[in-house]
Amino acid sequence: MVYGIRTAAPEEWRRIKELRLAALSDPVARLAFASTYQREAELTDEEWQRRAQQSTGFVAEDGSGLWVGSATVLMETGTEYPIPQTHVVGMYVRPDVRGSDTAERLLRAAVEWSWRQHEVERVRLWVTGANPRAFAFYTRLGFSKTGVSAPHPPDPSITGYEMELARPY
Repeated sequence: MVYGIRTAAPEEWRRIKELRLAALSDPVARLAFASTYQREAELTDEEWQRRAQQSTGFVAEDGSGLWVGSATVLMETGTEYPIPQTHVVGMYVRPDVRGSDTAERLLRAAVEWSWRQHEVERVRLWVTGANPRAFAFYTRLGFSKTGVSAPHPPDPSITGYEMELARPY
C-alpha cells in the first residue's frame, strides 16, 4: 500500500499526540526517543497544542485517514546555533508499515521542506547505538555522523550520535 504524505496542521494536535504516544509505547521505536511514554502522557492539552504550533510535522496516512507514521522538523536558528539548521525529531512508522518506503518518504519530505527554508545549511538528527537499522537507514539517505555523541536521555547506558545532511549546492 502507498501512503499519502502531508503536513500535519496544528489543530490536529490530538492526532499528533496519539501517534507520539504510540511511538513511545512501541518496544522497538521507543529506544529512539529522548523522552518516555510516562513523561509525555502527563503533558497537558495546552502543551500538546504548543508543540504542534512550534514545529512542522509530516504524516503518512492510509486511504481511510489512519496516521501510520510521522516526522517532525524543528527550525534551529539564532545565536545558540553556529549555522541555521533544522532538526528532525519524532521519526516513526507503525510496525506493520516498516519495510515499506514510508519512512524514506517522510524523511525526504522533512529534508525537502528544510531546503525550502533558504537560510538552512544542514539537517540534523540523533540516532542511538541501540538502533543499527535506523543508523543504516539514515546513512543510506546521505546522513553522516558529525562526531558529536552523548548519553541517551532516557537511558544513559545507550549512546546517541548526531548525524547531519549538508545542503546540496
